[in-house]
Amino acid sequence: MLDVVAALAVVALAAFVIMPRPRSSIGVAELSAEAVRVSGEFRKGRVTAISTGGVVDVTVDAGNHRIQVDGANPISIREEVVLDWVTSDQCPIRNGSRALRFLADGRSCGGVMTLSANGKEIELRVDWLTGRVEMSPK
Repeated sequence: MLDVVAALAVVALAAFVIMPRPRSSIGVAELSAEAVRVSGEFRKGRVTAISTGGVVDVTVDAGNHRIQVDGANPISIREEVVLDWVTSDQCPIRNGSRALRFLADGRSCGGVMTLSANGKEIELRVDWLTGRVEMSPK
């Protein structure tokens, strides 16, 4: 009986060591996907401002990993991604967070968001004059 218990313990230990574990860290592809989602929200805000002829704010809540275009549902960014959001003092504060404001002609107050995880960084730059969103690895 003791031999059977010992054999089962060895098999269980071997299975634990050999069994693949789910990846807990975020890779470059996942980080890029998050950056594309964020840039899509910025672009949606610009297009909405131009098409409605009004002002549209994109609220960035870096602490809670949430981004929301006025009148749309917020998106959540993965917790593993660190967001660093820098804007000018011309950008309004909405709900305690800096918002990226787009005007009817497409201009914005400008901002730079850096998304980082596991030593990799991607930077999103929103040009104040044109409202253009550029994404580049840092």
